[in-house]
Formats: sequence, C-alpha cells, structure tokens
Amino acid sequence: MKNVLICASLLGSMLTFAQKDSTKSKDIEEVVVKGKYYQKYKLNEVSGSLRLQTPIMELPQNVQSISSQVLADQITLNMSEGIVRNVSGARKVEHWDNVYSNVFMRGASIATYMNGMNVSSTWGPINPDASIIDRIEFVKGPAGFMGSMGDPAGFYNVVTKKPTGKFQNSVRFTTGSYNLFRGEADLDGVIVKNGVLDYRLNLMGSTNGSWTENDKTKKIIVAPSLTFRPTKTTTLTAQYNYQFLNFSQPGAYLMSKEGYASLNVHTNFNDKNFKKTEVKDQSLFLTLDQKLFKDWTWSTQYAYMDMNYDGGSWWGSFDTNNSNIFNRTLSNWQAVGKNHIFQTYVRGSLKTGNIVHKVIAGFDYGDRKYNADFSGYAAGVYPINIQNPQYGVDPSTLPPDSFYTLSTAAPFYNDQGVKYTSYYAQDQIEMFNNKLRLTLAGRYTNGKTYAGYPFYSPNNIVPKDTAGEFTPRVGVSYSFNENFSAYGVFDKTFVPQSAIQYSNANPNGEPLTTPFKGQNLEVGIKKDWFNGKWNSTFAVYEITRQNIFTSDTAHPNLGFSLATGEQRARGFEADIKGEIVKGLNVVINYAYTDAKTVKDNDATRIGQQSPGNAKNVQNTWLSYRFEDGKLKGFGLSAGYQYQGGRQSWFGTSAKQDQTLEDYFDTNFGISYAAKKFDVNLILNNVLNRKLYSGYRNDDGSYAWIYNAPRNWRLSIGYKF
Repeated sequence: MKNVLICASLLGSMLTFAQKDSTKSKDIEEVVVKGKYYQKYKLNEVSGSLRLQTPIMELPQNVQSISSQVLADQITLNMSEGIVRNVSGARKVEHWDNVYSNVFMRGASIATYMNGMNVSSTWGPINPDASIIDRIEFVKGPAGFMGSMGDPAGFYNVVTKKPTGKFQNSVRFTTGSYNLFRGEADLDGVIVKNGVLDYRLNLMGSTNGSWTENDKTKKIIVAPSLTFRPTKTTTLTAQYNYQFLNFSQPGAYLMSKEGYASLNVHTNFNDKNFKKTEVKDQSLFLTLDQKLFKDWTWSTQYAYMDMNYDGGSWWGSFDTNNSNIFNRTLSNWQAVGKNHIFQTYVRGSLKTGNIVHKVIAGFDYGDRKYNADFSGYAAGVYPINIQNPQYGVDPSTLPPDSFYTLSTAAPFYNDQGVKYTSYYAQDQIEMFNNKLRLTLAGRYTNGKTYAGYPFYSPNNIVPKDTAGEFTPRVGVSYSFNENFSAYGVFDKTFVPQSAIQYSNANPNGEPLTTPFKGQNLEVGIKKDWFNGKWNSTFAVYEITRQNIFTSDTAHPNLGFSLATGEQRARGFEADIKGEIVKGLNVVINYAYTDAKTVKDNDATRIGQQSPGNAKNVQNTWLSYRFEDGKLKGFGLSAGYQYQGGRQSWFGTSAKQDQTLEDYFDTNFGISYAAKKFDVNLILNNVLNRKLYSGYRNDDGSYAWIYNAPRNWRLSIGYKF
C-alpha cells in the first residue's frame, strides 16, 4: 500500500493530524502511517498549545488525547455528547446541556481550555463543536506548566483546526432521529506557496428537534483561519470562530415527587410560547511564534472572547395541595461574557556536560468577566400537570419584550469574574541519554475572583477575593526502553475565596480570606505495544482539597465559617487506545474514584461522596475495518458506557440522599470508507434504557434530565 497521510471521516479531520504545529519541538517527529483505511486513535505527542517539548510517553503527567477520527467514528457532534467516554473517569454532569458542558473528573468539575488558554466561564464556553475540533486533550491533575489557579482535578484542552498548508477540502452531511439535519464544509488550502500564506475555512449549519416536546435547536458556525510566515523563523496564526445558537430551553429538566425517571421520556415542562434563547459567541485567537536560535522559540498568544445571551428560562415548585401540579415561573437570562487572555513564553534546550535542560519560562494574564440578569417575572405563574401536560400558554400573560433587558440595577443582576497574573519557570533535566528525566518547576500567581449581586452588596460593589501563591511542581519520568516508562508527579493549585469568621472584637465578624488549596501526588506507567500501534496508561493518585469553608458550629446560626474542611480523592485509572490487531481500533478505559469529605465540623458529612462523582466508570469502544477481500472498506463498531456509584452535583450541604442509579449505554454502527467517500450509520442507546442524570431537592422532590432514547445517525462525507 502507498504511504498516505492520516485519514479521518469528520469534515477536514482526515488531514489535520498531518499538519505540523508551528510551535512543535524538533524532538517530536510527525507520524506518517500506512494504509488507506488506517484509523488514527493513538496520538504520540501533545499539541504545541500545551507548551511542552516532550512526547506523551516521557511526560510525568497523565494526558489523554482524543483524535477527531474517534469523534467521527462515534458521530459525536459536540462536547455535551459522548466525548468523555474516551477518557478514564471523565463524565458529563447534566445542567444547561444545550449551552455548555459540565465535565467532572477525579472528584470535581474541570476547567475548559481552548488552544492552551483557560476560557472557563459561568455557563460557558459554548459547547465546542466537532466541526472545528482537531483534537481534545484531557490533562489529569494539576498542570503547573499551564496554570495553578483552579481545582486540582485537571482540565480539557480543545485544539481547533488550523491550516495544514495543503489543498484538502471536504464536505459532510449528517441526519438522524428527531429531525437532525447538519451540513459541514472544510476548505483547506494555500494562498501563497512555500508556506508563506495558508488558509482554512470551516462552516457548519444544523437544525434538530428532540425526543421531548417543544425543544428545537439551530446552530451556525463560521471559522476562518490564516497562517502567515513572512520569514522562515516567524509564524503568525489568526483564528476567528463565530457561533450562533438558537434553542427552546437551556436544559430539559423534569421534576417529580415520585422518584427519578418517573415521567414519560417524551415529557417536557417547557412551553412552545416561552421565550427562546439566542447565543452569539465570537472568539479571536492570535499566535506569534518566533524562532530565536537553534531550538529556542518565543511564543505569544492572545485570545478575545465575546459571548452574548438573549433569552429566558423557567423554574418553579410543586403546588402544596396537588403534587401533580408544577407551578412554573419565568426568569430573565440576559448575559454578556468577555474574556481577555494573554500568554508569552520562551522554550528551548541547553546542555551542561552530558545533561540536557529543556526550559520553559513565561507570563500569563487573564481577565474573564460574566454579567447577567436573572430577575424573575413576578406577574405570572404557569401551572402544568406533570402527568398530563398541556401546551400553549396564553401569550398575553407572558413577560413583555421590555422585561428581557440587561439591567445593572436589577435585584438579580449578577457580576462575576476572574483576573490573574502569573509567572512560570520549568526545567526538565534529561540524564543518562534521556532515560531519566527530572522536572523542577514553580509558578507564582496573583489572582482575584468575585461573584455576587451588587444590589445586595455594600455600595453596590461585589467583594473581591484575592490571593497570591507560589505553587511548586516536581516530576520524574524514567524510560526502561523507548516503549515503556514510569512517572511520578507532585503539583499544587489554589483558589482565592472569602467568608466571615467569628470575632470577639466585632459582633459582625471579620473577613476570612484563607485560600482554597489543592495538591496531587501521582505515579503511573505508560507502555507502547507492537511498534507503537497501541498504548496503555495506568495511574494511581491522591488529590487533597483543603481549606474548604465549613460552618462554625461553636457559633451556630450566625453565618460564620471556618476554613477547616477537607476533601480527598484517591483513584486508579487505566486507558488503552490504538490498533490492537490489524483493522481493529479500540478505546478501553476504567477509573475507580473514591472522592469524599474527610474533614468537616459537621460529623454527618464526613465520608460523604463528593458532588458529581462516580466511583466506577468503565467505557469500551471497538471499531473494525476490513482491509482486504470482498468486504474491503466496510467497518463495524460497537461500544458501551458504564457508570456506577454515581453522586449528583447538588452539593455536600444537601439535605437529601444524592445517590443515583447505575448508568449503562450501548452503541452499534456500520460504515464504509473509500478513497474520497465515507458513510457511517450509528445506533445509540441500543437497549432503549431510560438514561438520566439529576439531583434531589431539599424538599424531597426529584429533578433530572433524560438522555435520548434509542436513536440513529447517518453521516456521509466526500473529500475533494
């Protein structure tokens, strides 16, 4: 067979792995594979956006990369769908699923990065769409080389598509259950030859209904990018992403006092006349890479994100005289989110005797703001019979258009944000011909966080929590041979926070500003098998979260707090990914996560599982492609997702039991791939189980969101 670049069936992704990241170290060579039907499940290096100069095999960190080929085989369209199934221990927790993804891992919600920059925000960012995704990298545990202000669970990094420097175009059409219609185009080419000026344009438009009543979504994406190389040592990349989203409701919650999943899966509490929500999201990424000398590079990146929400939402409570009547109330949801993120760093290597030092040093700045008006509409209550819902609320009783404005004077105008400056230096010391690698690093971060309602704050100013911390990082990695390594890592994080503590001198108390602190201690082994066709990673870790605010039981019912709480997550993780035998690619993973409260002033909370955790998560995906004979090009795929010992996200202060029943989902697919054409049919939730995620309210009622019942998707792609 001829040598060809890696193929992928998602629009344009068949080519993106062949591109050379302009910030990629010379030490990491591009992988070219054989076989027209080869499927790229295993990636050998991290993207340049993670700043590192080290292959995954040699990293003292558990990093799991998901290729766009995997997303294509599973016909996964955005982050709210089954992407997390490809990483041990990661799981999506329900909330506003039409808007953003709330992903939990190692006992807590994890941050969202895009192209190496932390873009996390309240109810954001908008779900990354597969049409612009090159790969997704899950970085487990703290990663001081990227940041230290946040939870120690880790983060996921969405790497978006960029020009490859080749003429490679494709289109794709996807349809399926619930009137799904989706079209994509990926136009990748050259404006000025010899790598001087390259372009890429990704387009996507989709519309779909739902398995529930009164729930429709429309989405448009326009994502152009340019790479300009005025000299052989200078590379400038500009990316612009525009997303438009229109949906009937942010999340299809159901409520009942009879238990989880006690209502028909097609039921919806939303009304067709309630206000729809529009979201306009724009982001700009500018990257400058300047080669200095030898293998030293100076990289600078800036990101601007602008998110605008124009909509509303419903919530409510049960009628005190009839538990079948749910009284809905309507709220405003006008919001604006703006992010300014900047980073600059140098990296390279130098030699002292027989020892090689791989050095990273840089500066990070971030300013992320979110403002919203969540005010309720007091003039209306809209009852619905949950056992026999009737739709069509009288429009004249609904809020007027003037209600849906962003008013800074509103009682529930919300002001929140994160701002930080940070300095980082790392030295990876390679000894004994790079068999042993010792990483010594440190980061100093000065950060500020705030969240609240100015209407209820003194002088209408939300108090700001500030803290400055130095966080060390120590890692070690040893290669037994080029295909087998072991590693260990210690890293720390922090988050500014504040509360009021008791004071003998002041009856109103005094500020408590002890920052939240987290740390991770982890060891693991990595192994490539059969000439690197597939690999395995096994890790054990202990994460501690300290200085969690707890109630001051010595001075009860006064609102005073102490920074004495502690949570601990201990776990084991296993990931297997790649081509096990000729034509058979797999993703198999398992995670055991014991995340619980170990210190609290309230003894009843000690031993309680951490919100959003699942003790056992096991996922399997198998994809086989016939490479010879009469069935050449045909493929079969199958998989399942299992989650056991689930806990809702509702919080450690919840008054009701938050355990959820086990979760088991199944998938089956059949496909065909030729040189320029591919078609893929997937059946999801094959067993047609009632799959859901939810929580229990303090009043004893249950709230949950269903996953889709049995459904199908058909995707057809053409390359030219």
